Amino acid sequence: MDIVNSFEIEGEVFYFYDLKKVFSSNKRLKNLPIVLKILLESNLRKATSEEQFNNIINIFENRRGDKINFYPSRLVLEEFSELPIFIDLAVLRDKVNLLGADVKKVNPQILIDLIIDNSFLEVEDKSLKDKEINLVEEKYHFIKWASKNFTNLRIIPPGSGICNQVNLEFLSTILHVERKENKFFLYPETILGTDSHATMINSLGVLGFRIDSIESQLAILGLPIKIDFPKVIGINIFGKLNNAVTSSDLITYLIEKLKASNINGELVEFFGEGLEYLTLEDRSFISVAAPKYNASCSYFAIDNKTIRYFNKTRGNEDYGKLIKSYLENQELFFSNENLDYDKTIEFDLSSVYPNIKDKKNLNECLTSLKSFPLMKKGDFLKDGDIVLSILITSKLSLHHLIHSLLLAKKAVELGIKVKKNINAKFVIDTNIKKEHLESLDLIKYIDELGFEILYDNYIFNTNEIDEDIKKDILKNNLNLCSISSQNIDFLKNSSNLIKSNYITSSSLVVFFSLVGNVKFDFENDIIEIIDNKAVYLKDIWPTNREVVSYLGKVDYTLYKEIYKDIYKGNEFWQNLDVELSGVYNWNPSSTYIQALQIISERDAKHNFEIEDAEILSLFGDYISTEQILPSKNISLYSPTARYLEEKGVKSFEYNDFESRCGNFEVMIRNLFDTSSIKNLMISKEGAYTIDYENSEIVPIFEKALKSKSKNISQIIIAGKEFGKGKTKYWAIRALKIIGVEVILAKSFDEKYRKHLINFGILPLEFIDDDIESLKLKGDEKFTITSENIKEKSILDATIKKGNIDISIELKCRLDNFEEIKHYKEGGVLNLLFKNILNDSL
Repeated sequence: MDIVNSFEIEGEVFYFYDLKKVFSSNKRLKNLPIVLKILLESNLRKATSEEQFNNIINIFENRRGDKINFYPSRLVLEEFSELPIFIDLAVLRDKVNLLGADVKKVNPQILIDLIIDNSFLEVEDKSLKDKEINLVEEKYHFIKWASKNFTNLRIIPPGSGICNQVNLEFLSTILHVERKENKFFLYPETILGTDSHATMINSLGVLGFRIDSIESQLAILGLPIKIDFPKVIGINIFGKLNNAVTSSDLITYLIEKLKASNINGELVEFFGEGLEYLTLEDRSFISVAAPKYNASCSYFAIDNKTIRYFNKTRGNEDYGKLIKSYLENQELFFSNENLDYDKTIEFDLSSVYPNIKDKKNLNECLTSLKSFPLMKKGDFLKDGDIVLSILITSKLSLHHLIHSLLLAKKAVELGIKVKKNINAKFVIDTNIKKEHLESLDLIKYIDELGFEILYDNYIFNTNEIDEDIKKDILKNNLNLCSISSQNIDFLKNSSNLIKSNYITSSSLVVFFSLVGNVKFDFENDIIEIIDNKAVYLKDIWPTNREVVSYLGKVDYTLYKEIYKDIYKGNEFWQNLDVELSGVYNWNPSSTYIQALQIISERDAKHNFEIEDAEILSLFGDYISTEQILPSKNISLYSPTARYLEEKGVKSFEYNDFESRCGNFEVMIRNLFDTSSIKNLMISKEGAYTIDYENSEIVPIFEKALKSKSKNISQIIIAGKEFGKGKTKYWAIRALKIIGVEVILAKSFDEKYRKHLINFGILPLEFIDDDIESLKLKGDEKFTITSENIKEKSILDATIKKGNIDISIELKCRLDNFEEIKHYKEGGVLNLLFKNILNDSL
């Protein structure tokens, strides 16, 4: 079905894959949640036949548990966790170059933004030795070479801002524009990311998921991510906020409600009239918290707020018009029409109350402190009086800050000030927030109110309290209070002076500083009498409309100033000398970057056979990826330490394994190198096995490489749930490098099993047997054969145990045709590399 359509805007014609055409003949699809419409568009756009097109329609109409594809338009990576894939692509260029073909055809298959965060090691740190600086420089030299020579790779160099802010404020385009046959095609931007903030982009109306390092490599090589057809939960936000409640309270209550809603991997989509109370920044807090309440993503459809934010941070209203025209044409723009969610959760804003937490019990949320016990009075103070209030701007949205300062403004205009016994501090953490607040002419009010403005971290000093008041506190054992906007330990050794410490919204920090005591009824108590008139909280509490009005005055050209040199980098980055060489000039002595042969020449048509395979190790139940590849610093006397010492690296230069993830020689030596694991073949804990040829206990990697050099097959045998835990690229890749062909276990962690296949390692499971029942010691040899591997087929195995042959059956955990195909090609990564190689010849 041809669903291509076009529209004209500002004299330019744009083409798109028209969902309205699909809806006209498939009425049930019109009321899909917006996240499903985005997935529908991409799957239809990528359909290669009428049959596939109709099958996709059928899947989305019935919303059954089929697999669909997520096609990312962009991948966001942070730091160097994905360094190995770029090393592999550079190695592939070497191979293409040897064959006399065009190396420039070897590139990532998707647009990538690699963001190097502020944790970058600055050369200006004089405490570092020159050699250590040079070692660290190797990684940055390689990645800068990659940015100059690979297309589809953009590097955001050191000092450009943290990943989520850059993605939200600068990189995201909301729409992806692709030129095909001299026509400009539009479709929704869709993003995959590897860092913990990957889901934040959903607050901007861009569908995005967090993936692991292996999935990101598949995406880089051009493979879509397969997902089960998702269920979608709609969150209807309605009602009106109470006095003393800020949007930060709303966020806290909403997240807690979602945590209690038994969400299990569904997509969450927000709708309802109450969304007007949530700014884009508020939405970002909710979206980034999606993993906390077990949602795959928390999506806010694009509305006029989104368009205004985009226009102001990018300074391009014409593009904003294009976004809105496209989305309205596709029925992807926000509306309050009833959409067909799998489940709807109602959230009444009037049920939200102020969020106040006692530092002694952060799990409990207090809605007020009016029940605070007032028992003792001193000469100057009484129980519940506040002596310290701190408003810290870090982690606060601009909306929250403006609300706090408007509260200060209203108080100043009425002549109300901070109580004289309170040390009030206003700590600004970034220049951009300072400039925003100064441009709005608001920061002066917090000063006039009686807050001291600071531009650095604050630690309370007991000398700030008057000596007479100190004596009053100690003499009468008063229970005095501090109130702050963040859970930061600024008191140090002052617990004898300030016994009760509370955390609340930035606006309530200002408010409590005005009333002076935590025992206050927000609805009924009077703040002060001004000109014989009682002033209540409601009289000075800013409305959402007032805050929005000030937000409209924000000078967003500051963003342009911040990001104008985003690709320039700091002085160290600029001084790295990199050539447009096409192929990388490898340094054989490097301990950070090493090339590795990546393509296996396995014959895709061969029948499976492994003969007289040696057992590399025997493990028990529940071996985790952390045990397979520990996360730690490189320890003295370890196999890795010996390797580095041979390369001239001293112990103080070892660094950790993550920093050396571009060197396979380091990573294979880290396999199983932890005292929490024991190879059942020997009595010694850690990364050791027995070499039966010499009857010696040796490192696992050493024995494996010896057998590999002799073309001896190797297997690892384990118990239940092998590979559980967080996905780790090297927890599988390192096994492949040392020559492990098969892992035989009682059962596997499902994700680990799939990734074994991605690397061409065969997962097999015991059926009726296990290590104990077979009395395996490790000196046995396995022969496993199959004339024709099928889905979940049963393989015959023979165990040579001395002079005895034991026959058993094993279950092959290639569970579908695609997995069989990928395994026979040496793994899906191997297949994708072959495809890139062939396309370049």
